[in-house]
Amino acid sequence: MGVSVGALASLRAPEMAVAQSTCVTGNAPSFLPAHLTVDCASQKNFQLFSRNTTYMGLAGVVSMTFIKGRFGNYEAGNLFLFPWLKLKGQALGQAKIWGAVFPVSRTQVISATPIKDATLPVDEYFCRVLMQVPPSKFIGFTVDVPHSRLDAKNAWFTNVDKLAGGSSVGIDWTSSNLNNAWFGGSRWIPNSDTCGGNHWRQVIVDGVKRASSGAC
Repeated sequence: MGVSVGALASLRAPEMAVAQSTCVTGNAPSFLPAHLTVDCASQKNFQLFSRNTTYMGLAGVVSMTFIKGRFGNYEAGNLFLFPWLKLKGQALGQAKIWGAVFPVSRTQVISATPIKDATLPVDEYFCRVLMQVPPSKFIGFTVDVPHSRLDAKNAWFTNVDKLAGGSSVGIDWTSSNLNNAWFGGSRWIPNSDTCGGNHWRQVIVDGVKRASSGAC
């Protein structure tokens, strides 16, 4: 495919996730994946982020069911990491070629443009505008530089150390519209066994660590 995902995507009307009082995923570990699939695109995008933390962060989503998208099909329990530009990254202009990629399959990628000036939260923008799939089928979070010691005390933040090369990142478990339907109305993935929150955090952290281990 000779064009970028950004050039093909078109914005659709927002679809708000409806909060539910019960857990869609259930509470028993048997209903939860032992680990996530980490595709080639997520590995490449993490390497791009690790070289450019001043300019970008990563939108993170996990597919909660099989997804048939415009550009490919994706299995349940797949970790997606895709870059979004901070103000310093946006200031470099449209001519900057970052080298971001978008997954067509677990091993195939196409070139893409990082999210810039998103009109939606970056995780929802990735699902709705780039992947063109229902955001309600995903849970979301963001990856950036480590949080300050004070911020890291908040339950919705986690710093992850011992990544490849000895690096560290900060995870914000909050999603404005993706998580509440899966976690009993909570907008952040719980740091408890409620709706399997702790388990989802563990497999996501493991997936981020594997994404950091090197580009495919």
